[in-house]
Amino acid sequence: MARARGRSRTTIPAQVRAPSNNPTPATTTNPGPPPTVTLQVLMFIVDEPKKSINKESLRKVERALENVQGDKLYLVIQTRGGDPFSAVRIMKVIHKKFREVISIVPSHAMSAGTLMALGTNKIYMQAKSMLGPLDLPSEHPNDGSWISALDFRNTITTLAGLSDTIADVRYKFLRNKCGLGKKDAAKEALSTATHFMEPIVKQIDPYHLQKSVRELKIGWWYAYDLLVARMMATNPSQAWDTAKTLVNDFPAHDYGIFSNDARLLLSLAIEDLDTLAEWRVIKPVFDTIDNLGNDAIVRKEVDYAQTP
Repeated sequence: MARARGRSRTTIPAQVRAPSNNPTPATTTNPGPPPTVTLQVLMFIVDEPKKSINKESLRKVERALENVQGDKLYLVIQTRGGDPFSAVRIMKVIHKKFREVISIVPSHAMSAGTLMALGTNKIYMQAKSMLGPLDLPSEHPNDGSWISALDFRNTITTLAGLSDTIADVRYKFLRNKCGLGKKDAAKEALSTATHFMEPIVKQIDPYHLQKSVRELKIGWWYAYDLLVARMMATNPSQAWDTAKTLVNDFPAHDYGIFSNDARLLLSLAIEDLDTLAEWRVIKPVFDTIDNLGNDAIVRKEVDYAQTP
């Protein structure tokens, strides 16, 4: 409080102060501007159609965070995915430098981008924001196209179910319509199913089938590793179940997982991006970079005035 000009004034104790008909109005103290902090923000925008997360992305992150350490990093992710090994290595670099990592997904962080988000303490999403499944793509042995590793693995299960159905329908027909005995009907039904399935099964390459099983384990185990590092450090059993669901339970690799499903089905720490006060100063920086239409992996220091 500013010192009064002129004569010094003696303060009278409240219990003996003389009453006044004109009490002095209470003075208010100007609190001044709110304190400002500098936010460490890493913009990770790898979103061009012909580009994806790769070793060069890792090198760019290392350069962006060179000689930088801190308590908290805001990681803004926008990507269709890419190499899971590079994505995991990127998060290992970030973990070593920051005690807490907050991921922000303004639009989409698919596939390997989802892996990165799993390695953070909390994920902020908008209503339109999407994460993606972790059934890693595998190259088709014939035409070179990329398909879900689940398609390889589930082929055997699908064919086995189809074979059972064919045999069952044929058996019932032979028993009920043709009057064959059980043994003969069963033998004929199995022969019919075998002849039908044989040319299909011959096209399955055991090597690629086993490769798909291994690739699915990559997504599963890496997801678990990243979850227990931060978001689910105290709940490893939930981390295992969440990783398993991300690999096995969605209908397609490009399927969009919105915030409600991410929260309820996967038990991820999801928050509404509109509730993140810091987004008010981070968003203009993101919009400027995103509107350029180029991939960008850059660190920004953003001043943020804390409100009481």
